[in-house]
Amino acid sequence: MELVRLMGFLTVLSLALSANAQNSKDYLVVVDRIPVSELRWVMTQSGDHGVNAKSYWSDSMEQTFLVDPLNPTLRNQASVNYLRLLQNVSTGIVDPALVGVDVKLTKKKFPTALELETALAAAGQNPNVLLESMSPQSPQYLALRDSLRKLNNACVNNLWPALPKVKKTLKLGSKDAILIPLKTRMTQLGYPMTSLDNVFDDKVVAAVNDIQWNLRFKPDSKISPGGKTWKYLNVSCQDRMRQIRLDMEKLRWFPQHFEDRYIFINLAMSYFSLVDKSGGGFYSMSFRTINGRPERKSPTMKDKIVYIVINPFWVVPPTIFREDKVEEIKNLWPWEIREYFDTRHYQVWNKSFTQRFDPASIDWYNMDPNQDANIYIRQSPHRMNALGSLKFMMTNSYAIYLHDTNQRELFAEPHRLLSSGCVRVEKPVDLAEYLLKGTEWDRAAIERYMAKPGEVLDKDTKVQLKQQMPVYMVFLTSQLSSDGILRFAEDSYRQGTRLLRLGAW
Repeated sequence: MELVRLMGFLTVLSLALSANAQNSKDYLVVVDRIPVSELRWVMTQSGDHGVNAKSYWSDSMEQTFLVDPLNPTLRNQASVNYLRLLQNVSTGIVDPALVGVDVKLTKKKFPTALELETALAAAGQNPNVLLESMSPQSPQYLALRDSLRKLNNACVNNLWPALPKVKKTLKLGSKDAILIPLKTRMTQLGYPMTSLDNVFDDKVVAAVNDIQWNLRFKPDSKISPGGKTWKYLNVSCQDRMRQIRLDMEKLRWFPQHFEDRYIFINLAMSYFSLVDKSGGGFYSMSFRTINGRPERKSPTMKDKIVYIVINPFWVVPPTIFREDKVEEIKNLWPWEIREYFDTRHYQVWNKSFTQRFDPASIDWYNMDPNQDANIYIRQSPHRMNALGSLKFMMTNSYAIYLHDTNQRELFAEPHRLLSSGCVRVEKPVDLAEYLLKGTEWDRAAIERYMAKPGEVLDKDTKVQLKQQMPVYMVFLTSQLSSDGILRFAEDSYRQGTRLLRLGAW
């Protein structure tokens, strides 16, 4: 059985690494010089990286090692499994291209055998140092790895027991013995507490409201029997660890090191973060976003902002055209159609934008939503344009970009999975000012060009960035924030389920 498993591992390794080496034996030659005892230690400790340590160093391998540490089959199996561990931690267990259409990434390349040999030499022939040198170094990954360690410690030492059921609604001023374990759990998540007594105080109110906001409903500052807040706190440490592991897998799909300046958008929590460590300094910006609803997911991807559009036109995307706009128009009387277009500053154009049509001349009622209508609906630039006053263009071919919005009140809502895929940003002028820093486009110039209330324009203004800005968009249901709080979100995109089916754990 062990021989069959070994041959399976060799086949997988050969297939996975064939693009980088003539033969998987080249890799085995590199690691065969490492003592089995050292490989054993690294693989048994690999759970820190969110992988299943038992899949690299199994119980049967341990039994063989204790009886015959020089067993040649064990030697080969240990080498193959260590190589698989290196590949899984550095490039991911799952091929992101297989996850779904909402993941716009391909599998990263694993180093060649020669590159691996060089890296092992630089690591002083230490297999653990090599693993650490090849693992992701993004702040997001390292923070989740640290959180996983702490949660695992709580699990192993029975410090995360199931919580007693809440029998009555708890609110500010309530006194109940159940508050002691509830407050303890909150501190384990990083929420500061004045004391771990039985009193529902201001600190508990703040933690409860934060949790409820994370759960995407209006905070009520209460913990109710069987309610969502209690259920959130009562999720087992094993389930929380599973969430973190799956998110670490997603982060392995991205470059090992992030750039000195980048934008990171957590799609699950609808939150934007910008970090700039260039030139030895440090600058950050963060705010809320509105991104794709589950049926129109914002993609997990890496891209870059290359230019900004001030006063953008909005060309209605095909999905919104077919599923939303045509259906809206079909519900109008024929004599209402022109007014519908005029009041929204919509126009109908051919695909090349060389010919404009009277919207009342189009047979909207018999339009087949599954066929290309060969026309576009385009909205003129104005303050209430669907894209607002600013659009941040990226290079992808999926029509995904960041933009302002005409529904700014939605940023005050906890549930913000509302868009059709693009990401609406809460502070577009702040972002534009930062991206155009050092040019003639200061904040005053940007605002001067933006359409005034009631003003409708017939052209937009494109401004190229002198320095393109990397953008990471990732659906992470767990996040250790800068305030030290470990937060969790619901997996509305069902990415975790898909990853588990593909063998991520």
